[in-house]
Amino acid sequence: MSAAPGKADFPHMRPSGFTWRREEGQTMAEYAVVVGVITPVVVLALITLGNSVVPILNAVAGLL
Repeated sequence: MSAAPGKADFPHMRPSGFTWRREEGQTMAEYAVVVGVITPVVVLALITLGNSVVPILNAVAGLL
């Protein structure tokens, strides 16, 4: 079954809005973006909060 007359049906592709996009390898790229965005935010938050976070982290480490 084709999406449009004259177009081939590709099982590894699906419609996305008005275009077709491939889904292979997309998950790894999404993980890389998430890690690349979240890691600097966490590091900056720890640097900014500094000494006020250390007792909380030690308490959590003690629970583990």
